[in-house]
Amino acid sequence: MTIRARALALALLAAVACAGTLLIVAGPAAAAPTAAPSPARDACADALAYERTAASGAVTRQAAYDSSVAGLTVNQTCANPQQRLVNEAYLLSMRAAAAHDLNVGDWRRDIGRADQLLMQCSATPGLARTKAADDCRMQLQFNRRYEAALAAPTAAPASPAPASTSPRPPG
Repeated sequence: MTIRARALALALLAAVACAGTLLIVAGPAAAAPTAAPSPARDACADALAYERTAASGAVTRQAAYDSSVAGLTVNQTCANPQQRLVNEAYLLSMRAAAAHDLNVGDWRRDIGRADQLLMQCSATPGLARTKAADDCRMQLQFNRRYEAALAAPTAAPASPAPASTSPRPPG
């Protein structure tokens, strides 16, 4: 399973501010948009829409990368600090996977920063002990497994069997 699919399966988060409380809602996988977000939406929702596009298995790796970059850009103006944190962590995870596959950018830096944000997400007041924090911990575990798998040395071709050593003929 790719990091995109796993992140989507772990829950694409939508945050709604309700009477000073953050309500986290998991978005359905089938609702992943493939077009740019609507200009009438707020920056947090736009970043989430870009995240969903990047996580969609229906887009190319280049489209996933581009969507992640666009999402990270718009997320900078997200007014909700908790949602901005979660969006950035997931968008960086998406960009890291796409960057690795496309051999562009610095996927290690992206996944390292994503991991830091995911740890922060699981401990941030208002998020700690919520499904969002659980999802952040699960994404962090997945990122670490993904990173370890990519860093593992590739299997070297099998060495030929050592030549049999036959005794030397006398003489």
